[in-house]
Amino acid sequence: MKRIYVVTEGQSETNFVKKVLTPFFLPLNKNLIPTTVLTKVDEQKGKVHKGGMVNYAKARNTILKDLTYTKKDDVFVTTMFDLYALPTDTPGKNEANKISDPYQKVSCIEKAMFDFEKLTRPVYHPYIQLYEFEALLFSDLTFLANQYFEYNIQPLINCLAVKKNPELINDGAATAPSKRILNCIPIYDKATDGVSVLGKIGINKLCQSCKHFSEWIEWMKSV
Repeated sequence: MKRIYVVTEGQSETNFVKKVLTPFFLPLNKNLIPTTVLTKVDEQKGKVHKGGMVNYAKARNTILKDLTYTKKDDVFVTTMFDLYALPTDTPGKNEANKISDPYQKVSCIEKAMFDFEKLTRPVYHPYIQLYEFEALLFSDLTFLANQYFEYNIQPLINCLAVKKNPELINDGAATAPSKRILNCIPIYDKATDGVSVLGKIGINKLCQSCKHFSEWIEWMKSV
Protein backbone atom coordinates (compact mmCIF):
# COMPACT_ATOMS: atom_id res chain seq x y z
CA MET A 1 0.00 0.00 0.00
CA LYS A 2 1.32 3.42 -0.96
CA ARG A 3 1.61 6.11 1.71
CA ILE A 4 0.87 9.77 1.13
CA TYR A 5 1.83 12.15 3.91
CA VAL A 6 -0.41 15.23 3.93
CA VAL A 7 1.14 18.19 5.77
CA THR A 8 -1.78 20.21 7.15
CA GLU A 9 -1.89 23.66 8.61
CA GLY A 10 -4.37 22.87 11.38
CA GLN A 11 -6.65 20.43 13.14
CA SER A 12 -9.56 20.90 10.72
CA GLU A 13 -7.49 19.84 7.74
CA THR A 14 -6.04 16.96 9.73
CA ASN A 15 -9.55 15.78 10.63
CA PHE A 16 -10.59 16.12 6.99
CA VAL A 17 -7.73 13.87 5.89
CA LYS A 18 -8.49 11.30 8.59
CA LYS A 19 -12.26 11.20 8.30
CA VAL A 20 -12.94 12.00 4.63
CA LEU A 21 -9.87 11.51 2.44
CA THR A 22 -8.42 8.39 4.06
CA PRO A 23 -11.64 6.30 3.79
CA PHE A 24 -11.92 7.39 0.15
CA PHE A 25 -8.37 6.37 -0.75
CA LEU A 26 -7.97 3.14 1.23
CA PRO A 27 -9.91 1.08 -1.37
CA LEU A 28 -7.48 2.53 -3.94
CA ASN A 29 -4.58 1.01 -1.99
CA LYS A 30 -3.38 4.35 -0.69
CA ASN A 31 -3.01 5.33 2.96
CA LEU A 32 -3.18 9.06 3.64
CA ILE A 33 -1.34 10.15 6.77
CA PRO A 34 -1.91 13.72 8.03
CA THR A 35 0.92 15.51 9.80
CA THR A 36 -0.04 18.83 11.35
CA VAL A 37 2.53 21.61 11.15
CA LEU A 38 4.67 21.69 14.28
CA THR A 39 4.79 25.29 15.50
CA LYS A 40 6.36 25.14 18.96
CA VAL A 41 8.00 22.75 21.39
CA ASP A 42 7.83 23.70 25.08
CA GLU A 43 10.62 21.58 26.53
CA GLN A 44 10.04 22.80 30.08
CA LYS A 45 6.41 21.68 30.10
CA GLY A 46 6.96 18.81 27.70
CA LYS A 47 4.29 20.08 25.33
CA VAL A 48 4.20 20.11 21.56
CA HIS A 49 2.08 22.76 19.83
CA LYS A 50 0.73 22.00 16.37
CA GLY A 51 -1.33 23.95 13.87
CA GLY A 52 -1.34 27.50 12.61
CA MET A 53 0.79 28.81 9.77
CA VAL A 54 2.86 31.32 11.74
CA ASN A 55 5.49 31.29 9.02
CA TYR A 56 6.53 28.99 6.20
CA ALA A 57 9.91 28.23 7.76
CA LYS A 58 8.22 26.31 10.58
CA ALA A 59 5.85 24.57 8.19
CA ARG A 60 8.83 23.53 6.08
CA ASN A 61 10.36 21.69 9.02
CA THR A 62 7.35 19.36 9.00
CA ILE A 63 7.51 19.02 5.20
CA LEU A 64 11.20 18.12 5.33
CA LYS A 65 10.59 15.51 8.01
CA ASP A 66 7.95 13.83 5.85
CA LEU A 67 10.16 14.04 2.76
CA THR A 68 12.75 11.86 4.51
CA TYR A 69 10.26 8.99 4.20
CA THR A 70 10.26 9.26 0.40
CA LYS A 71 13.49 7.29 0.16
CA LYS A 72 11.09 4.42 -0.29
CA ASP A 73 9.44 4.23 -3.71
CA ASP A 74 5.92 3.94 -2.32
CA VAL A 75 5.89 7.13 -0.25
CA PHE A 76 4.77 10.61 -1.35
CA VAL A 77 4.22 13.98 0.31
CA THR A 78 1.68 16.73 -0.29
CA THR A 79 0.33 19.73 1.61
CA MET A 80 -3.04 21.26 2.42
CA PHE A 81 -2.52 24.96 3.12
CA ASP A 82 -5.02 27.81 2.61
CA LEU A 83 -4.14 30.57 0.18
CA TYR A 84 -5.93 32.94 2.55
CA ALA A 85 -3.40 34.31 5.07
CA LEU A 86 -0.59 32.17 3.62
CA PRO A 87 2.66 33.41 5.25
CA THR A 88 4.61 35.96 3.27
CA ASP A 89 7.80 33.87 3.41
CA THR A 90 6.17 31.05 1.44
CA PRO A 91 8.13 30.38 -1.78
CA GLY A 92 6.48 32.07 -4.75
CA LYS A 93 4.18 34.23 -2.61
CA ASN A 94 5.66 37.56 -3.74
CA GLU A 95 5.48 36.55 -7.40
CA ALA A 96 1.94 35.24 -6.96
CA ASN A 97 0.80 38.57 -5.52
CA LYS A 98 1.35 40.05 -8.99
CA ILE A 99 -0.96 37.50 -10.62
CA SER A 100 -4.69 38.21 -10.78
CA ASP A 101 -5.97 34.80 -11.90
CA PRO A 102 -6.51 32.66 -8.76
CA TYR A 103 -5.59 29.38 -10.45
CA GLN A 104 -2.38 30.78 -11.89
CA LYS A 105 -1.66 32.29 -8.48
CA VAL A 106 -1.76 28.98 -6.60
CA SER A 107 0.07 27.23 -9.43
CA CYS A 108 2.89 29.74 -9.08
CA ILE A 109 3.19 29.10 -5.34
CA GLU A 110 2.94 25.32 -5.64
CA LYS A 111 5.65 25.21 -8.30
CA ALA A 112 7.91 27.45 -6.22
CA MET A 113 7.38 25.27 -3.14
CA PHE A 114 8.35 22.18 -5.14
CA ASP A 115 11.37 23.83 -6.79
CA PHE A 116 12.55 25.12 -3.40
CA GLU A 117 13.30 21.56 -2.25
CA LYS A 118 15.42 20.68 -5.31
CA LEU A 119 14.13 17.13 -5.44
CA THR A 120 15.31 14.64 -8.05
CA ARG A 121 12.03 12.68 -8.09
CA PRO A 122 8.39 13.90 -8.30
CA VAL A 123 7.49 12.61 -4.83
CA TYR A 124 6.25 15.97 -3.56
CA HIS A 125 3.10 17.76 -4.71
CA PRO A 126 2.33 20.99 -2.83
CA TYR A 127 -1.38 21.82 -2.73
CA ILE A 128 -2.74 25.27 -1.89
CA GLN A 129 -6.47 25.47 -1.21
CA LEU A 130 -8.41 28.22 -2.98
CA TYR A 131 -9.03 30.34 -0.99
CA GLU A 132 -9.46 28.38 2.20
CA PHE A 133 -10.77 25.12 3.63
CA GLU A 134 -14.35 26.44 4.03
CA ALA A 135 -14.67 27.07 0.30
CA LEU A 136 -15.28 23.33 -0.08
CA LEU A 137 -18.49 23.64 1.95
CA PHE A 138 -19.98 25.79 -0.83
CA SER A 139 -19.90 22.73 -3.11
CA ASP A 140 -23.33 21.81 -1.76
CA LEU A 141 -24.81 24.20 0.80
CA THR A 142 -27.77 21.89 1.40
CA PHE A 143 -25.75 19.87 3.89
CA LEU A 144 -24.59 22.96 5.77
CA ALA A 145 -28.20 24.15 5.92
CA ASN A 146 -29.29 20.80 7.33
CA GLN A 147 -26.52 20.84 9.93
CA TYR A 148 -27.47 24.33 11.12
CA PHE A 149 -31.16 24.32 10.23
CA GLU A 150 -32.00 27.07 12.71
CA TYR A 151 -29.80 29.60 10.90
CA ASN A 152 -30.44 31.51 7.69
CA ILE A 153 -27.77 30.76 5.10
CA GLN A 154 -29.42 32.65 2.23
CA PRO A 155 -26.46 35.09 2.05
CA LEU A 156 -24.20 32.09 1.36
CA ILE A 157 -26.54 30.88 -1.37
CA ASN A 158 -26.58 34.36 -2.88
CA CYS A 159 -22.79 34.52 -2.77
CA LEU A 160 -22.42 31.23 -4.61
CA ALA A 161 -24.99 32.35 -7.20
CA VAL A 162 -22.75 35.34 -7.96
CA LYS A 163 -19.37 33.61 -7.81
CA LYS A 164 -20.56 30.36 -9.50
CA ASN A 165 -17.40 28.61 -8.29
CA PRO A 166 -16.59 27.86 -4.59
CA GLU A 167 -12.87 28.26 -5.30
CA LEU A 168 -13.40 31.86 -6.43
CA ILE A 169 -14.99 33.07 -3.18
CA ASN A 170 -12.36 35.60 -2.25
CA ASP A 171 -9.89 36.00 0.59
CA GLY A 172 -10.86 39.38 2.03
CA ALA A 173 -10.81 39.79 5.81
CA ALA A 174 -14.61 40.05 5.82
CA THR A 175 -15.44 38.05 2.69
CA ALA A 176 -13.34 34.88 2.90
CA PRO A 177 -15.50 31.73 2.96
CA SER A 178 -15.06 31.18 6.71
CA LYS A 179 -15.97 34.79 7.47
CA ARG A 180 -19.12 34.55 5.37
CA ILE A 181 -20.14 31.32 7.12
CA LEU A 182 -19.51 32.75 10.59
CA ASN A 183 -21.60 35.81 9.73
CA CYS A 184 -24.55 33.49 9.07
CA ILE A 185 -23.70 30.80 11.63
CA PRO A 186 -21.87 32.25 14.64
CA ILE A 187 -21.59 28.81 16.27
CA TYR A 188 -20.02 27.21 13.19
CA ASP A 189 -17.29 24.74 14.26
CA LYS A 190 -14.70 24.14 11.56
CA ALA A 191 -12.86 21.17 13.04
CA THR A 192 -15.94 19.05 13.78
CA ASP A 193 -19.09 20.16 11.98
CA GLY A 194 -17.21 21.50 8.97
CA VAL A 195 -15.47 18.17 8.44
CA SER A 196 -18.71 16.25 9.09
CA VAL A 197 -20.55 18.26 6.44
CA LEU A 198 -17.77 17.69 3.90
CA GLY A 199 -18.01 13.97 4.55
CA LYS A 200 -21.70 14.10 3.71
CA ILE A 201 -21.08 16.10 0.54
CA GLY A 202 -18.54 13.52 -0.57
CA ILE A 203 -15.33 13.65 -2.56
CA ASN A 204 -17.00 13.19 -5.94
CA LYS A 205 -19.24 16.21 -5.48
CA LEU A 206 -16.33 18.28 -4.14
CA CYS A 207 -14.36 17.41 -7.25
CA GLN A 208 -17.25 18.34 -9.54
CA SER A 209 -17.50 21.78 -7.95
CA CYS A 210 -13.84 22.57 -7.25
CA LYS A 211 -11.44 22.27 -10.17
CA HIS A 212 -8.17 22.74 -8.28
CA PHE A 213 -9.22 20.40 -5.48
CA SER A 214 -10.14 17.83 -8.14
CA GLU A 215 -6.68 18.09 -9.70
CA TRP A 216 -5.16 17.38 -6.29
CA ILE A 217 -7.35 14.32 -5.82
CA GLU A 218 -6.43 13.07 -9.29
CA TRP A 219 -2.72 13.44 -8.49
CA MET A 220 -3.12 11.31 -5.36
CA LYS A 221 -5.02 8.71 -7.39
CA SER A 222 -2.25 8.65 -9.99
CA VAL A 223 0.79 8.06 -7.78
